Amino acid sequence: MPAEIVAIIMVSLGIPMIAIWTTHKRKMLELQLQLRQDGDTGVRQELMAMREEMRSLRDTSMQYDLSFDTALQKMDQRMMAVERRVNQVEQPETRQIQMGK
Repeated sequence: MPAEIVAIIMVSLGIPMIAIWTTHKRKMLELQLQLRQDGDTGVRQELMAMREEMRSLRDTSMQYDLSFDTALQKMDQRMMAVERRVNQVEQPETRQIQMGK
């Protein structure tokens, strides 16, 4: 008789304990899955933000490169104009020196 009472007590306490444990286990798995999904979403969003920032940096560097190239071209044109003027001024002087004046 005492074994039957112990068995009844074990079953009556065991079933709710198993139900509580399985519910807890299911909730923990759901939370882990949710964290994993949220983590994936966060990583994807950060990756997209980094790609956008890289695109922006690439555009900015391209603009600076074009601006620098334009500035070099303008300086080259100015130098050529100055050299032409110097040559025009020097040519009559060179002719005068060659003529002995």
